[in-house]
Amino acid sequence: MNYIARLQGEADAAHAKIAAKDQAIQAFRVHLHGEKFRGFEPDGSRKDWIAVADVLAWLTIIKDAEPGQADDAVEPA
Repeated sequence: MNYIARLQGEADAAHAKIAAKDQAIQAFRVHLHGEKFRGFEPDGSRKDWIAVADVLAWLTIIKDAEPGQADDAVEPA
């Protein structure tokens, strides 16, 4: 029974990590749908461009997401 309990604990921890990463992915989606990327600039240029550095920062946040992180920790500096 000890083996099964240990496996259940490992599965619970893995599910919690997946949930934390899902939360970080959802925060990235909200960011992408934000005002920053809507419409056009006053000069007529598109506002839907995103910097590679921003995407890399978000990918790092998603990779490093852990259960119990505060919501404000899911945003690049």
